[in-house]
Amino acid sequence: MKSRKCILIVDDDADILLFLRDRLNALGYDVLTATNGKEGLDFLQYQSVAGVLLDLYMPVMGGIFMLEQLAQSSTIPPVIVMSDTEHRSELQLAIVKGAMDFLIKPIAQDQLTSKCARLFH
Repeated sequence: MKSRKCILIVDDDADILLFLRDRLNALGYDVLTATNGKEGLDFLQYQSVAGVLLDLYMPVMGGIFMLEQLAQSSTIPPVIVMSDTEHRSELQLAIVKGAMDFLIKPIAQDQLTSKCARLFH
């Protein structure tokens, strides 16, 4: 039996977490959720994941700082950052800091599906 890949979603918006979790479950992924970068890093200490969906703006620890912390790790899962259109420069900075791609909120299901399939194989 083939095991399902696990994705970590890090976002402080409960509605977005629910939408992404439901959509990724439907695509065949197991899903972990965290509400800030610190929680996300804590999960990654003991849980291996196929990829991370990471919001840029959250309390406690935002996405850019989490990316910087991940860069110091020996194994870095593929990261897709998420934000709205007004933060395009931060999305570009996130790519420089190690993110593999980005999604613009509100997230289109077809974009989510194709980017996750491409990066979290």
